[in-house]
Amino acid sequence: MIKQLLSFALSCLLLLSAHSSLIFAQTKTTGDASTAAKIKANVLKRGTGEKKRIKVKLFDGTKINGYISQTGDDSFTLTDSKTKQITSINYRDVAQLRSKGLSTPANIAIAVGVGAGITVALILAVFAATGGSDILSN
Repeated sequence: MIKQLLSFALSCLLLLSAHSSLIFAQTKTTGDASTAAKIKANVLKRGTGEKKRIKVKLFDGTKINGYISQTGDDSFTLTDSKTKQITSINYRDVAQLRSKGLSTPANIAIAVGVGAGITVALILAVFAATGGSDILSN
């Protein structure tokens, strides 16, 4: 009797664990309302125009490049710069929205690198012009 009871309990636990793993294995196909509101605010902040180039990644894995040509309550229109193809995208379908260029930290790092290179070049030029070998020999 105890063996039957234990086997029944183990069977129930096995079924429950299999069912919960099925629930956790589901993928996100569309965004919730708060995510859609954040995407909408981001799109509205960027504005429209050909200079507002962005990269959009949808929940289904599709990636679209272009510029925002029109915004609406539930969707925005993205126009491809090269082909002029117009795509209407719902805010709730967007997984990620990024600008087309480099990020701000990358731009800062490039500027600092260029500045450091110019500084080193100027120091070496001054050192060579003043006869820097005399300074090193003392």
